[in-house]
Amino acid sequence: MKLYGHPFSAAARRVQILCEECGIPYSYQVVNLMGGEQYKPEYLALNPNGKVPAIDDDGFVLWESQAIMRYLCEKHKAKSWYPAEPRARAQVEAWLDWNHTRLGTEAAKLMFNTNFAGDNADKAAIEDAKKWLVKILPMMDGELKKRKYLCSDQPTLADIAASTNIAYLEMCQYDLGPYPAVSKWYGAMKARPSFTKTAPK
Repeated sequence: MKLYGHPFSAAARRVQILCEECGIPYSYQVVNLMGGEQYKPEYLALNPNGKVPAIDDDGFVLWESQAIMRYLCEKHKAKSWYPAEPRARAQVEAWLDWNHTRLGTEAAKLMFNTNFAGDNADKAAIEDAKKWLVKILPMMDGELKKRKYLCSDQPTLADIAASTNIAYLEMCQYDLGPYPAVSKWYGAMKARPSFTKTAPK
């Protein structure tokens, strides 16, 4: 399987983490986002969105990181990461959606404008992200006070996905001190070899 991504893409990283956790063989294909490679016709043929990640699994092409993770779990029977029991799976799905629509949006906004936009950084966007994070993170912290991981006492796809967005906050030197349960959870995720191996250099 070919995994197309970039080291600083949280979305691509979460797929890579899952592959490392489950021992899924993959060949990592770096897409030069800064050079605009994601907009070249040959890459758009894989992912018409011009985004990473995408996979080519023996001719089966798929994009959207969380869809890719679901597919890989189903294919490789990784039930601990993506449980089959309806209520347990629904909890994972809820957190995946939350991560995509709430945490991920603000983390990406902060990351881009803090670390990549340079002189074109949108300071208003940075402040807007911080305003929303103050509302988002307390909810996450409150839920993590109830259990070790987002859905249960075992990590799932939800934890992988959310951890890559919290990693963005860390790269932006965002203070997680007011959220001790999030900090403890993130420390547990960071301690996993898969997290270390996939960290951008």
